Parts: sequence; structure tokens; C-alpha cells
Amino acid sequence: MKQRLMRLDRIAGEMNVWLLVIAIGLGMLDFAVLIAKSVPAAAPPAAASAREHAGLFVPLFHSVVSRT
Repeated sequence: MKQRLMRLDRIAGEMNVWLLVIAIGLGMLDFAVLIAKSVPAAAPPAAASAREHAGLFVPLFHSVVSRT
């Protein structure tokens, strides 16, 4: 019986390490999401056209290839 209790104690000690690692990882993820939500979105570049903002961006090489 004493061996089983010692074995359970050792297993619980190892589990505590893993639980601590998981808790720290989740805390860092939570902190990263908090920072991402609190930072305002970057303004689009001034050289962007209205088509790019509407989601209709056509790469330059596409229009060059279609002309030939």
C-alpha cells in the first residue's frame, strides 16, 4: 500500500509540472490576444487604390500576361 501511495505521489508531482507548463502557455496566449485586440489596426498605405480596398486586387503580372 505504501508503494502505491509513493507511486501516486510521484505521478502527481510529474503531472503538476505539465499542468504548470500548460497554464503558462495558455496565459501567454491570453496575453497575446489581449495585446492584439488592444492595438489599433494599422492604416492602409496611401498608395493603395480603391480596387485593392474593395478586395479586387489583381497582381501586376496578371494584367501583363493577359495583354499578350
